[in-house]
Amino acid sequence: MSREYDIAVVGGGLAGASLACALADTGLSVALIEAVAFDAPADDNLKARTTALAWGTRAMFESLDLWGAMADSAAAIERLHVSQAGYFGRVTVAADEYDLPALGYVVPNTAMIAALRDRLAAQAHVDIIAPALFESLDYNGQGHPVLTLDDGRAVHARLVIGADGQKSAVRAALGIGAQVDDYGQSAIITVVTPERAHEGCAYERFLPGGPLALLPRTPDTCAAVWAVPTDEATELCSASETAFTQALNAAFGHRLGALTLAGPRGAYPLARVLADQAVAPRAALIGNAGHALHPAAAQGFNLSIRDALGLADIIREHQGLKGDAFDPGDADMLAAWAEARRPDQHRVANFTDGIVRLFSNHLPGLGHARGAGLFGLSLAPGLRADMARRSMGLALLDDLPRVDKGIKR
Repeated sequence: MSREYDIAVVGGGLAGASLACALADTGLSVALIEAVAFDAPADDNLKARTTALAWGTRAMFESLDLWGAMADSAAAIERLHVSQAGYFGRVTVAADEYDLPALGYVVPNTAMIAALRDRLAAQAHVDIIAPALFESLDYNGQGHPVLTLDDGRAVHARLVIGADGQKSAVRAALGIGAQVDDYGQSAIITVVTPERAHEGCAYERFLPGGPLALLPRTPDTCAAVWAVPTDEATELCSASETAFTQALNAAFGHRLGALTLAGPRGAYPLARVLADQAVAPRAALIGNAGHALHPAAAQGFNLSIRDALGLADIIREHQGLKGDAFDPGDADMLAAWAEARRPDQHRVANFTDGIVRLFSNHLPGLGHARGAGLFGLSLAPGLRADMARRSMGLALLDDLPRVDKGIKR
């Protein structure tokens, strides 16, 4: 059995589902192929996952009329506190310095996925093909992609989007290589209850083994993302609750008083994965299929949704210009999208990697130099403002036509 579509998106996670939502009003037929059934219950790992959304990403979801379905589950980040264990120097940034109610938001992945999938279920031009595994990709006599799924179905499309994660099968099928830098770390994710209220403050604390972030999740709890050497992650995840809590408190310190576990623990390995190219004949890569980043600075998904909405924008623009002659797999259009996105991708990937390597370097004297740098940054309003605008995604809103620049604050 086979079916023809204008666009086939492989991967129904946050990036792929966001793109499908952004394309829903174009009238183009879209197949969203996902390995897990949309109505499957969330496992403990997914329940523990949260995503930090920059202010600009919230604006993008508002432009898609999706933010309202996520807002009740979102915790505002009103302040950011960055420090380095064992050394002086810190940086704090507050939303009210920029006349905004929040620097960003922390949203449970389950809430984001539910909002996206509820929207997609109501779209006449989007077909959900799940559960189904992508197995191979060929091209027919017209040069159009033909995707074969694990149940034998064939999906014909004029454009295929790989949104299937950092080990992307679509990327491999297209013959696109990737630079993989293993950090030798894993991120432990869980939920904790602090003794003192977090008051909307997100903490990023750099430790010798990797950064530890505590992010507002509810008024009483925080999402914890703790990067540690992989062998330590295995030990910490299998340790007793008491032993794990003691280690976490020793790592974070006492700014919020004692931390107690309030959810299951999970872990995933950390690596930087950068695809050698973002496009191929009638194909494009978005999300972690194109670039997977370390969670330090929490920029990964924010970068991914800019890719997704940027692609939807250029598709909509060319569709309007060419009318019935529009081809969603047009090579020049895809090349223009890739070229437009490249500076942002390189900047964010290099910035994130640079932070990880800078704070993981144990050369004598470097810790004091980093502390002095943090202290200096705290005294330089211009530099802090630039850092804040970029971390909030505000510097990039003008590049995304779908975003209303007068977005409600």
